[in-house]
Amino acid sequence: MVHKFFPNIKKSEKGVTLIEIIVVILVITLFSLILIADFPKIQKQMALSRVTYKLAQDLRKVQDLSLSGVKLKDSIGNPIAVKGYGIYIDVGNPTKYIIYADIDNTHACNYLNQPCSDSLQLCDAPTADPKLDCALEEPVDISKENINLKISSIVGINNKNFTSINFRPPDPITDIQNFISGRPEIVISLYNGLTYRKISVNKSGLINVVQ
Repeated sequence: MVHKFFPNIKKSEKGVTLIEIIVVILVITLFSLILIADFPKIQKQMALSRVTYKLAQDLRKVQDLSLSGVKLKDSIGNPIAVKGYGIYIDVGNPTKYIIYADIDNTHACNYLNQPCSDSLQLCDAPTADPKLDCALEEPVDISKENINLKISSIVGINNKNFTSINFRPPDPITDIQNFISGRPEIVISLYNGLTYRKISVNKSGLINVVQ
């Protein structure tokens, strides 16, 4: 029928040979095997990226909380006097970090130069002490993304493996616990068993994913 209306079109008797089909199947199989072999590595890389950007996002969130002057309330609705908000990171507990409210005005989670426990009470818990720092939520567990993930190091802090990055209203002022004087920033490294990603935070409050 087509040739009746388009006589200039030549009939093609060419078809797909069995060899061509086998070659295509082999190529698809080869690429599938490569993808399957690399899948655990791809999973680790994706999890590392997600966790890195979430930590950076959480740092910006507490910074925004300090800027906005959001009022916290306890379990019965009474306002809590908050002096700042921050994130506590401890390389000794490398799979978790704490998002907290600074109540006792130490510009750090809990007491200055002392570690902060991941059992810190939630701000709206009925038994929370209104005079002590409290957690805005349960500790963030990065190993839930991938069991190999951890916070491997914090460069720029002095003789400690933990720090609090605290933002005080109204500017907000950035306080970094155990910060080495004269350094431009601290760098938080996250590791997935294969590669590292890094977040930098400086005293001006600039937060960057640097690698």
